Amino acid sequence: MVSKQVELSQAPRGLAILGLIGPGVVWAGLAIGGGELVLIPRVGSVYGMMFLWMPILAIALKYFMVNEIGRWSIATGTTIIDGLALIPGPTKWLTWILLFVALYLGAVHIGGLVAMVGIIFHNLVQVFTPFAWSIIIMVSFVVLSWTNRYSIMEKVLMVMVGVLTISVVIIGIAYFPPLRELAEGFLLRIPSVTPEWAVKNYKISTTPMVEILPAMAFAGCGAVNSLWYSDWVLSKGIGLGKYFDGLENTALKYEELKTLDQSVVAKIKGWIRVMFHDALWGANVLTIVVSFFYLLLAIVVLNPMQQAPGGMKFIMTLSQTFTKTLGPWAKWLYLLGAFGVIYSTMATIYDGYARTINKLILVCLPGWEGYKKISHLWRYRIWFLYGTCANFFLVYIFNAVPVNFLQAAAWVEGTFLLPVVAFAVAWLTAKKLPSFYSDSTRGMIKPHWVFTAGTIVAGIFYIILIGVLISQ
Repeated sequence: MVSKQVELSQAPRGLAILGLIGPGVVWAGLAIGGGELVLIPRVGSVYGMMFLWMPILAIALKYFMVNEIGRWSIATGTTIIDGLALIPGPTKWLTWILLFVALYLGAVHIGGLVAMVGIIFHNLVQVFTPFAWSIIIMVSFVVLSWTNRYSIMEKVLMVMVGVLTISVVIIGIAYFPPLRELAEGFLLRIPSVTPEWAVKNYKISTTPMVEILPAMAFAGCGAVNSLWYSDWVLSKGIGLGKYFDGLENTALKYEELKTLDQSVVAKIKGWIRVMFHDALWGANVLTIVVSFFYLLLAIVVLNPMQQAPGGMKFIMTLSQTFTKTLGPWAKWLYLLGAFGVIYSTMATIYDGYARTINKLILVCLPGWEGYKKISHLWRYRIWFLYGTCANFFLVYIFNAVPVNFLQAAAWVEGTFLLPVVAFAVAWLTAKKLPSFYSDSTRGMIKPHWVFTAGTIVAGIFYIILIGVLISQ
């Protein structure tokens, strides 16, 4: 008998599963962010239809990794960061790397979006200056997350993701190209030459992969961002996440999992099935659809015009073009969707880094008693305010450039770290996780080989892209 009686309800089946979709939509709100709105479409405006398949494939492959991250948390009741501390090698080597990366990214990741969100909302409602709107919106993030209540954030993100999805699909259908032209975007070709106009007018690198790789890193989510799906699954209370106490840990220990009887493990397996649909439909398919239309608009509208402005100029150029061809309604609809994209991304990033930095410190420095004496809610608030203030000051005090911020974050978090995290997650769920369960139940928890293989392929895909960069 385990030290704490485990009582789980039966997981829903069929259409009833849709009522529990939530963490995936929150993940989509993060994934459909600065990369999908600015970096990826800008690269598409430079290289045209040839580039279309690359981010779509990257997002699809990341589904396997996200699914396995969710599996770990549902089957252990712990965060994926707890699992990454168990990776073979020097003690906690990967979590130490993630801690330094998270501290850096928490300060710079969305610096560019701070300025963008103020400018966009100023164009929608010209009551205050862009600076004032940035202040107001950032205060709303603090209010949204101050209590660390996942349910509130999930509801807000549901609305924002709905707004951005509807807006981009409506405009995207209006510009949808002939199927023959669209098919050219799925011939698996990799751009080898940068157009002369892009190099001359927009200082785009003559080496295509220098521009493509940072954009690809944000296709879906980067390495650190993808880990947050674990936190949101636990906060939702799915599976053994029912026993997770917020920012800390589960009431269960790994060694106690061996004593769970088959009826309990069968229920855990049922909740993994629920998570499968949440990650597939709520996170992956939704992200692919929205990213596809944002990228397609840049390709069919800006590429023929030979325009690839950066940052806010990119968004405003597209919105002005829509006004000329479709009418003023298209501009407002696009800007409303862009606001939904940036707001949802900023909200999830502030929350995600606060949770991640706090957890990484607890894992890497378990003997830091002074830190532990601070309540877990205030630790969350400290790191939430760290990200909020750092990003704000970098943009408005040091006049940092939005695109440079996004690219810097992408190189660090997505391009080089993602293969490492993908391989680590695959090992955790295929090898380590089953070992926690008894001989009679581990087969119910172990992932199908397709999920392990898909996670590994996701890492290999980025290694191949890095290889192409080196060869160019």
